[in-house]
Amino acid sequence: MLNDLSVFLLAAGMMQAALLSVFLLLPSNIIQVSNRLLVIVLLTLAAGFGELFLYGSGVSFLHPNYAYIGTLISLLQPPAIYLYTRSLMYRHFRIRPAHAVHLIPFATGLIVFFTLYVPLSDSAKITLLQQQDLPGMPVSLPLALAYHGVFLGWLGYSLRRLRSFNSDIQHLYSDIARQQMLWLRFLLSGYLGLWIVSIICCLFFYLFRLTDKTSWVLPVVSIAGFAFINTLLVCALRQPAAFMGLTQADEILLENIQPVKAPQLRGAEQVDKVAEFMHRNQPFLDSTLSLSQLAHQLKLSPHDLSAIINNGFQQNFFTFISEYRIEHAKKLLAMPEDKRTILDIMYSSGFNSKSVFNTAFKKQTGLTPSEYRR
Repeated sequence: MLNDLSVFLLAAGMMQAALLSVFLLLPSNIIQVSNRLLVIVLLTLAAGFGELFLYGSGVSFLHPNYAYIGTLISLLQPPAIYLYTRSLMYRHFRIRPAHAVHLIPFATGLIVFFTLYVPLSDSAKITLLQQQDLPGMPVSLPLALAYHGVFLGWLGYSLRRLRSFNSDIQHLYSDIARQQMLWLRFLLSGYLGLWIVSIICCLFFYLFRLTDKTSWVLPVVSIAGFAFINTLLVCALRQPAAFMGLTQADEILLENIQPVKAPQLRGAEQVDKVAEFMHRNQPFLDSTLSLSQLAHQLKLSPHDLSAIINNGFQQNFFTFISEYRIEHAKKLLAMPEDKRTILDIMYSSGFNSKSVFNTAFKKQTGLTPSEYRR
């Protein structure tokens, strides 16, 4: 049964999800595709919390027909998280008919629910609930594994796309701290970890037929769920102001940014031209410099500039610009008469993020900025 802490956390989680969903449904907010998808994520989380609450409070045993509804609805959550991730990465992302493929787990769950569970008598349903290895999980091990597989599969694929995205933006931007969405990667990694632990527990309980799991499972799940939803709320509400996603022009450019082997003579001339421009004009001091902006200054196409950087300098755009910024910072740090703080020098060199600056500086020099200054 539920203890007071579990009751509070589950109730608070459901209330937070419901209230924020109402907020996101306001006309000024619902226009954003990412907000609509976030509403689905929140409501499915609330449904999962509700499933645990009904099970732990004993209501599911009094009304077994309502059991597993939260579990069923939660099958919409992994695809919603994946599409939400995509909507943050790409500014012009839209829901298309092809995305209906993500409804397959939910549709399959509906079929299983109405063909295997609903026809059972109330007493048979109660017996099934009592035999659960984990609250909200099907008694059948194959079904429980399939349920976990939906979450593990979609969350894993979301992380894979996010890692690919973080690699792609280094070809386009010199300031990647905000675009990387590390908060989302951290959050999804943690959530994926919870589901890995859950499937291990499910197998353990099934093999050893342990009883009285709710005495500790529900509090642990309640705490983990409460932490997840609050982290999601804080980060998701901050994210739109930080980065609105790649534009269609960025997407097209990324599709064409494969290294291109240009004629050696012309390639060498272009490399020298770019290097001379960088030393003379110092465009890297602009913290918001992008590949397209630098290409415009050089009177080159972004595709050609990317090919020059990839082939001639053997670097992506982010690393290329960072090296110039680090060299500039090294000169300032080596000047005894320059009394500015390291943070001021960081900004003067074109960096916007302290962590990115320190990482790039250490990688290039083997020293931290403070050690180099000494």
